[in-house]
Amino acid sequence: MKLLAAKEWNKVFYRNGFKHRIKVKADLIHRDGNSNAYFAITGEVKYQAKNNRWVFDSAGCIHEEIFKQFPQLKLLCDIHMSDENGVPSHAYANAGYWAGESKYQTLDLAMLAKHLRVTEPIASDMLNYVAHYWGELDTITTPEMAWKDACERFSLPFQWRQEADAARGMLNQIAQLEEAQ
Repeated sequence: MKLLAAKEWNKVFYRNGFKHRIKVKADLIHRDGNSNAYFAITGEVKYQAKNNRWVFDSAGCIHEEIFKQFPQLKLLCDIHMSDENGVPSHAYANAGYWAGESKYQTLDLAMLAKHLRVTEPIASDMLNYVAHYWGELDTITTPEMAWKDACERFSLPFQWRQEADAARGMLNQIAQLEEAQ
């Protein structure tokens, strides 16, 4: 495992009469066996009980809470589990899944848009492109092929790369610091 970049944020806030603290950690990490590094952001919330002990409240991918307390971290929440180039995890297969090209899932336009990090109207345009340009998908013409083409047609790899660059800029570059010493 190689940690390439990381940063932590901490904040105290009050909710329902109790003092809370949130600790957020974001990083760009390369794990052995993975072809690319990927972004991750997680958090932990504790509250102070009446006896002054800190009590666990929630932890993990608590992105709504992270965004509520740190709106400036929205990009890091959005890019969570994307690779170092900003490409979402299993980008094309999951796009096909949310587009309803699976026996397990019907079309969920909101989730398709969220997964690809586009607006719903753009996701709808992409659906129309796949339907009109690719037509009936089969075992040779897979949803992954169609969605890879659609993402390239709509310049998403370029957008994803820009988002990854911006996210990297929000983190402290650990690999460069080690090389400089």
